[in-house]
Amino acid sequence: MTLKITIATLVLLSAAFACLSQPPTPGDGPEFSSVIYVDSGYTGGSYGLESAFSLHWSAAGNADHYEVRIYPSPINNSNWDNALFADSVAGGDSSVVNAMVYVQPEVFPNTCIECGQCVEACPQSAIHLIGGNAVIDLDKCTSCGECVRVCPVSAIADSRFGQTYYFGVKAVDADGNYSDASCSAEAHRLRYFNDPTWCGNCAYECFILLDSCGPGCPVDAIWFTPDWETPGVDSGMVHIDYDLCINCGQCFIQCHEYGIWSLKKEVVPE
Repeated sequence: MTLKITIATLVLLSAAFACLSQPPTPGDGPEFSSVIYVDSGYTGGSYGLESAFSLHWSAAGNADHYEVRIYPSPINNSNWDNALFADSVAGGDSSVVNAMVYVQPEVFPNTCIECGQCVEACPQSAIHLIGGNAVIDLDKCTSCGECVRVCPVSAIADSRFGQTYYFGVKAVDADGNYSDASCSAEAHRLRYFNDPTWCGNCAYECFILLDSCGPGCPVDAIWFTPDWETPGVDSGMVHIDYDLCINCGQCFIQCHEYGIWSLKKEVVPE
């Protein structure tokens, strides 16, 4: 039996394979051009206790879901693939989409070389080498990013405290077609801060500074104005030197374990 393939058949087959091999191009999906708003102040969720950004944008009409990415520079269609995936948010009937985007380092197992540098660098002993890869204990991790900083092969996703991010969003329809990218107008970052409305003005008795309550700040970034007898509205208050701070979260841990929860987390624009 002889198989005959005509030129017309070859053209049809070539067109079919071309369609299968080409991913959806930006703009094929829902019409989406909303500004991405990022809340400043207390981190989302529970008055500065969560490691999350609160985002808002106007909904696209036929979006099945939205893909959220973060990047140190403004995000657009050209650099979308370079931006770090942060979350997928379901579509809905509301005209406004509200999302909580958490920061959390993640190990890429195919890239990790099991050098152990991240294990040594982690201030919370939250990383272990298991089965040939670094594994992060999410219950201990404070997203400080020290593991990201020391990794020699960039095997850990740079999603962490202290890093400045723009937020990019694309709407995706039920067929997997993407819209153009929309981006926040400003970059934002997460950091720890001492809330003066909660601080007990403990000064010399501050639980963050007492050796009996824990290791304290590993880089001496915590300081305080003299006790409450010193004139000034911030006398007896604890402060954070952000030029020294590595966002390890130890001050937050000790204040919440022994103190009155004045150390919190906030989102600040850059």
